[in-house]
Amino acid sequence: MKKTGRNRRLFYVILVFVFVLVVVILVFNRHGFIALAKLRNDIENLSLSIDSLQQQVDLMNSEIGQLLTDSAYMEKMVREILGWGREGEHIVRFIRPDSSGVIF
Repeated sequence: MKKTGRNRRLFYVILVFVFVLVVVILVFNRHGFIALAKLRNDIENLSLSIDSLQQQVDLMNSEIGQLLTDSAYMEKMVREILGWGREGEHIVRFIRPDSSGVIF
């Protein structure tokens, strides 16, 4: 009888040890639950980044369409970028001072 109780207790100890070992492997393995949660977080962050970049692409495509079809918009953009003005217009440029506060 004592031997059966000891065998049963040894069986339960081994069973608990194996269970704990399996749980530790499932959680802390490089393919375990922690790694899976990190990958899901990475996927979500990349999806947000893709959405943001897609919005930028859409805005740029819209601007390209305007530049190709709207000559007034193209003229406006060229004038802003190059700082050109029409006859009779006065161009005002604002210069930011450097960190010392001296304007050159």
